[in-house]
Amino acid sequence: MLTRFITIITVIIMLVPNSVKSQEYDEELNCSHKSFDIGTANSGLSFGNSKSWNGIRFNITDCGIEEINGINITFWQPDDVPGSEINGLALGLAPVAGSISGSAIGLAVVAEHDLLGLNLGLLTSVAGGDMMGINFSILALVAEGNINGINFGGLAQVSQGGMAGFNFGGLALVSEGSIRGLNFGGLALVSKNNITGINIGGLALVSEGGIEGINIGGLALVSQNEILGINLAGLALVSEQEISGINIGGLTITSESGIQGLNFTLGKLLSENEINGVSVSGYKTESSILNGINISTIWTDIYELNGFSIAGYNRISGVQNGITIGLVNFAEILNGLQIGLINIAENNPAPLKILPIINANF
Repeated sequence: MLTRFITIITVIIMLVPNSVKSQEYDEELNCSHKSFDIGTANSGLSFGNSKSWNGIRFNITDCGIEEINGINITFWQPDDVPGSEINGLALGLAPVAGSISGSAIGLAVVAEHDLLGLNLGLLTSVAGGDMMGINFSILALVAEGNINGINFGGLAQVSQGGMAGFNFGGLALVSEGSIRGLNFGGLALVSKNNITGINIGGLALVSEGGIEGINIGGLALVSQNEILGINLAGLALVSEQEISGINIGGLTITSESGIQGLNFTLGKLLSENEINGVSVSGYKTESSILNGINISTIWTDIYELNGFSIAGYNRISGVQNGITIGLVNFAEILNGLQIGLINIAENNPAPLKILPIINANF
């Protein structure tokens, strides 16, 4: 899924004009550094391709610059700017430099390394390193490093590092690292690492690490690790590890490990290990061990019950320690009480194995 999202964003970036494409630097390119300067010691007002400048600088297109401190205004894509540095305000069709610190505004903002400060790329902002500060783009924010701060990508945010802060992707947030903070993806939040904080995916939250905090997936919450906190999924809440907290899954809550806390689903509650706490399912509760209170409209299928269960049919295929109430109650080994139309306790002597209304063994 992560690869698919990255592919989509790559196509989007390819649609941006040539001025924002990654620069292919030619070491043999000759740059003229002619300029008309008003000031002294590389400071003041400069018109042209001055190599280093402090103050205000105007140029058609940058080539072979080193360090600009102040306001840099360009009107076309640069020819060759590897290792260059702009500190201050960079304005232009597509401000491009080795690194940009301060503020950058253009149709596209591109940094070979870090992009730091207030950055407005009307189409896209791209950083070969980290992107930090307040970052805005109508299409996408893309960084090979981390994206930290207040970040808005009209379609998406894509990071090969992590994301931290307030992160908004109109379609998706996609990160190979952790996503932390207040995070919103119109369709999905996808991380190869952990997702932590207040996390909202219009359709889904998907993590190969853990998901922690207040987590909302319009259709699904899916994690290969733990899901902890307040967890809400319109259809499914699924984890290969433990699910803990207040857990709501429209059709199912499923864990290959354990489920802990307050658990509610209109469909099936399933754990291959333990369910602990208060559990409510519209269709079925199924677990190896259940500790606590269970209410299931149709069916409960548990190997070991320690507590209380209400269901149309309570099937305890191992040991029941506690009380079951239902139309039909079955326990292989009953240590407690059964209340229902038909009550079956396999460990009771023959006359008492099957009884109406109530059955018991202590």
